[in-house]
Amino acid sequence: MKEFDYDLLEILASESFTLFFLLKLETGTPFYATDFDHAIYHQGVKYEPIGFSFDGLSGNSGLSVDSLDISIDDTNKQISTILLSEDVRNKWAQLFLGVKNETKQSITSIFRGIIGGWELSGENKAKITLTNELILWNKKTLRNQSSSCPWSYKGPECGYAGSLETCDKSFDDCLTHGMQDNYGGERFLAATMV
Repeated sequence: MKEFDYDLLEILASESFTLFFLLKLETGTPFYATDFDHAIYHQGVKYEPIGFSFDGLSGNSGLSVDSLDISIDDTNKQISTILLSEDVRNKWAQLFLGVKNETKQSITSIFRGIIGGWELSGENKAKITLTNELILWNKKTLRNQSSSCPWSYKGPECGYAGSLETCDKSFDDCLTHGMQDNYGGERFLAATMV
């Protein structure tokens, strides 16, 4: 559990303080931005001043998927270069809230999720949709598990190249063929069924 940040309370109680946000995209070329007017250092990383904004978090109190749309200034084409040079979907992203006064600075994470989508506009703007990691629960399995081996006999996954002509897709047969390391079934699945 994260320890409470008493510096945050102290700064918020001071006579004057400044709020700012940090955006971290864990893409192949990491992207670190702040909406503050000069660079901010957080955990040894420099967040460059690049204009970005967001309207708010959408979601509800249940186990829902929250999302956040962030509009980023792309005048220098830095973000569009990242978006167009790799597949950024499902890469991690994080939004931080920072506060500072004349003597102290406190930064805390307010949203962590994955990049769900993006779009570029002709107005030198990029919009990135961040989605809570609970979206991953919506993924469907591509392969159902069974106690027998799903691989084609002598196929690339099976890897058997010997002279035996048949296989009954059981672990014992794989053991007989010396291919137990390539067995694709769940050997103990039947024992776990109640």
